[in-house]
Amino acid sequence: MNARPPGRPRILSRERIVAMARRIADDEGLDALTVRRVAQRLGTGQASLYRHIEDRDELLRLLAEDVAVHLPGAGEQADPRERVVGQWLDAYDYLARHRWAARIIAEGEHVADSASVFSSSALDALGSLADTAPGATGASRADLARVYRVLWHLLLGHVLNVHPVGHAEATADEATADAAGAEDATDVSGPHGPHGSHGPHGPHGVSTPRDDFVWALPRVLDGVLGAS
Repeated sequence: MNARPPGRPRILSRERIVAMARRIADDEGLDALTVRRVAQRLGTGQASLYRHIEDRDELLRLLAEDVAVHLPGAGEQADPRERVVGQWLDAYDYLARHRWAARIIAEGEHVADSASVFSSSALDALGSLADTAPGATGASRADLARVYRVLWHLLLGHVLNVHPVGHAEATADEATADAAGAEDATDVSGPHGPHGSHGPHGPHGVSTPRDDFVWALPRVLDGVLGAS
């Protein structure tokens, strides 16, 4: 049993439990997250945690809520396209720092009510972008919801599927194209503003998952909304 640190013990709360669960998921991965492990890291017994949570399943549900609360809203950019692209790149960066969070979302077993804040913000931003597209006649809420789902699938695919089938061959081909000085190789981040400013490729001329997401996001928007 873990020895209690000297001094007055901190009061155990659901907030402290969730904060420690988040730290364990970041440090050790989601599979390492158990009620016992959280209790160990907090220097207490499992019975103490059960006064605040029912089981690991509830712990994961609370983590899903924590993820939802921290998903970024749309920014204040005047340009609707920059607002949409910026929000989804911020969401990518957040989930890339906490890949376990993307796994919780993808598995879909723990629905977080707080996610409505992100989705409402994203749908509003997409609506503004759709209204400014060339020849725009306005998009229905159902159409915008479909675009939202497409972007979610794109986002989760890039965060979770770091090594897709054929990855080695694809990156080798890309490096060969760079070495050959292909003129369009520098266009991987797209012509759509400062979010591509991290450069077209990672080390040795091979694109990173973020580079690929930066490249894909505006092109998906062009395809589904005609928002060029």
